[in-house]
Amino acid sequence: MLSTLAIAGAASATQPASAQQVAQAEAVHDFAIAPQPLAGALDRFAERTGLSFAYRSDAVAGLSSPGVSGSFTATEGLRRLLAGTGTAFQFTGASTVTITRPQAQGAVTLDTVAVEGRRAPETATGPVEGYVATRSATGTKTDTPLIETPQAINVVTRDQMEAQGSTTVTESLRYTPGVIAQYGNNDVRHDWLTVRGFTPGRYLDGLRLPFGARGYSQPRIEPFGLERVEVLKGPASLLYGQGNPGGIVNMVKKRPTEEEVREIELQTGSFDRMQAGIDLGGKANEEGTLLYRMVALGRKSDTQFNYVEEEKTYVAPSLTWLAGEDTKITFFGEYQEIDAPGGGGAPALPAVGTLYPGSQGTLPRETFVGEPGYDHFNNKQWFVGYELDHRIDDTWSLRQNLRYGDVDTDSQRVQAYCATTPCDPSMLGRYAWAFPESARMLTVDNQAVADFRTGSVAHKALVGFDYSYEDSTFEESQLTFLTTPFDAYNPTYGVPVSRPGTGMRIDQERRQIGLYLQDQMKIDRLTLVLGGRYDMADTDTRTQTATSDASVAQDDRAFTGRVGAVYNFDNGLAPYASYSTSFQPASGTDSSGSAFDPTEGEQFEVGVKYQPTGGRSFVTLSVYQLTQQNVLTPDPANTRFNTQTGEVRMRGLELEGKAQLTSGLSLIASYAYTDSEITKANANASGVSTEGNRLAFVPEHQAAAWLDYEVSSGPLDGLGFGAGARYIGQTYGDNANNYDVPGYTLVDAGIRYDLGKLGASLEGVTVALDASNLFDKDYVATCLSATGCYMGVGRTVYATLKYSW
Repeated sequence: MLSTLAIAGAASATQPASAQQVAQAEAVHDFAIAPQPLAGALDRFAERTGLSFAYRSDAVAGLSSPGVSGSFTATEGLRRLLAGTGTAFQFTGASTVTITRPQAQGAVTLDTVAVEGRRAPETATGPVEGYVATRSATGTKTDTPLIETPQAINVVTRDQMEAQGSTTVTESLRYTPGVIAQYGNNDVRHDWLTVRGFTPGRYLDGLRLPFGARGYSQPRIEPFGLERVEVLKGPASLLYGQGNPGGIVNMVKKRPTEEEVREIELQTGSFDRMQAGIDLGGKANEEGTLLYRMVALGRKSDTQFNYVEEEKTYVAPSLTWLAGEDTKITFFGEYQEIDAPGGGGAPALPAVGTLYPGSQGTLPRETFVGEPGYDHFNNKQWFVGYELDHRIDDTWSLRQNLRYGDVDTDSQRVQAYCATTPCDPSMLGRYAWAFPESARMLTVDNQAVADFRTGSVAHKALVGFDYSYEDSTFEESQLTFLTTPFDAYNPTYGVPVSRPGTGMRIDQERRQIGLYLQDQMKIDRLTLVLGGRYDMADTDTRTQTATSDASVAQDDRAFTGRVGAVYNFDNGLAPYASYSTSFQPASGTDSSGSAFDPTEGEQFEVGVKYQPTGGRSFVTLSVYQLTQQNVLTPDPANTRFNTQTGEVRMRGLELEGKAQLTSGLSLIASYAYTDSEITKANANASGVSTEGNRLAFVPEHQAAAWLDYEVSSGPLDGLGFGAGARYIGQTYGDNANNYDVPGYTLVDAGIRYDLGKLGASLEGVTVALDASNLFDKDYVATCLSATGCYMGVGRTVYATLKYSW
């Protein structure tokens, strides 16, 4: 056991080490850091060890590191990394190392260092400087470099969201390949997305979010309270249990930090938007054992659709207690309410007049077919929970993440339908209905992590046991048909309408218990990931109508897993391959009254990741084949029922690159090619089969690029601006491929300025102007049915004033 920490290039250390410093110094890591400039080498070392480096900028300027390769303690690895550079190091904190450049050999006494440069290590849940994230826990449930995870993961950082003016989770993912907004970004109720053709599981801090019996009690997550949004592509049942095979979206909340956070934001712009937000954090006591974060936001806004408005309140406090060197617990709370006159969502319009010209041309983009005094949406959601992390010794750590959530939504709308054949938008019929839904969910994930070695193999083993329980209630009203014909070209409102009585009620309980095991094995430059999971997923559903009362119990059992490998070369290239599986319970019964088996998904994926040494960039290229089996399709013997002989196949290529090209120039570029096909399906009662068709919402081609530049010197110092374009190819709105939606290209742009460059009195004040769909392109986002078409969002411009201190 070391009693002091040695300083590279020095004869002896200057002060004794604490137990935690010794633990950091003696921890063994596997290194593969190529020769490169010293600053970049320290970045790579920090990412591998979790250490933070402090140094003067002139202490490392012009120096090159010989690199380090092999398994060493942090101390020995750092000695090798700094060999020949003439620098010295010293642990000056539990996880902080100070780098100096002594003028003479021999014993060194370090004076107080005025830090000009600081390389803080990136973590899987913490902030990222710029667009390029290099670590994530979404793909492994451990803090792992992305380049060592054998599956495609896309990370949208806080800085990217702010630079692009993202106001929703949907908007934050618009430059991510393989992710499609099903109805465009025009719904204030929910974020409707597909990933690789399927509705993704939605998670917050790695825990499943409520969904409800019909999906209307999904919570709306406020991006102002998020640190990052991550997309794990492909089956993820190994770690998360039941879910579709396309992947998951995991949102990571802002957390308490030791560094003070002081920020006030005011925003205004299109559709009379008025928004105010506050983000405060830091130490809650002098000792620094209590850290806090308070994020809050209020918004009032119209939308591009007549009579559709939004009022929102969001409050999210959190508190971290550092209960000793080895124990940390963070408590989270969140409350949000959305009140949306007009129904909250984009009006569902007829295909004639949107996708196809009508008798009087195309309907205006702002067309509203509901009743202003009737259409309404309300959401109240709250969450409480905690994350507990305790290190037992140098090998074992225990974690427990728990959350309870309650989501209560109430929706009532007047909907249009075609009253004539062919459909005439000037002679539409309308009906009133309501569909409230509520869901309550408890989820807990228990994990034990072991770091150990067997010979030349370094292991990070994860043993987990999770449990979730969701209780939801969905009601659907009867339909009240309005007798007055409706002219969508020249709408007249004011027809008396009241909420119809309940026509159907669904009470559903879902329980999932999962036991999983994963081992991340590292042999020199090769990383192997192997894991398996067994789930017990039970669903009890009771459906009541005026004429029936039916209950269905589903007891599903499934084994899923993943195996993958990635090899890291010195030049930053990392080819990988993986195979993963998933399962998802299927609701309903067959003609004999038996519950359906779960659908099953599997994916083969190969690709290459590239993280060049000495730079800030990350590129992922992936090729995959994804298949879902046991898909419901009409029963040939009785087409009023379904059978499970359907199959869907996805084949695709995805490319994403994020790079900080120079100190002020950043680039995002992405492309996705997707070949989707329904490979097995039976004919329906009309003799029509969807076999051979493409999946709804899946374009064959999708591409995007964003370039951002920030001036750091001269008369324009403090000015930043960016622009991008995104292309969504032709899609179909339904699996029958009846509604062919043309592709479209949209342009976004933003400009910002640090007013502090004008004088000390304005320090901390920034202004930004962000525009989405800059050229106000008119387009149809999707079209589900004859009266289920949704217009895309036109040009939106928001001005933001931010003060940080």
